[in-house]
Amino acid sequence: MSFILQMENKISLSMKTSEKNICQSCGMPMKNMTDFGTDRDGSINTEYCHHCFEEGEFTDKGISLEEKMARNIKIAEKLGMSKATASKLARNTLPKLRRWRKSHKTKHVEE
Repeated sequence: MSFILQMENKISLSMKTSEKNICQSCGMPMKNMTDFGTDRDGSINTEYCHHCFEEGEFTDKGISLEEKMARNIKIAEKLGMSKATASKLARNTLPKLRRWRKSHKTKHVEE
């Protein structure tokens, strides 16, 4: 089986739950191969998007949940969402994502 077929199967299998359809750091929907982050060995990481995770590391290492929410709110506003809606979405989504729910009580989360 080719590498691409293996990756497509891995992604297809992992996306059977709705939790796997979004980045477990920022909440971005991941539908295309280019949306996914990469592991150290260059393989596709199906848990995190390419904005948050590259070559096996978080791109925003050391950021707190509160800082991540503020960043997401600003991005959503730039995309046309109201601040109130963006804030509600960030506060209802991010704390439930895998990266943040493990240690959401600590100021900085490192993985």
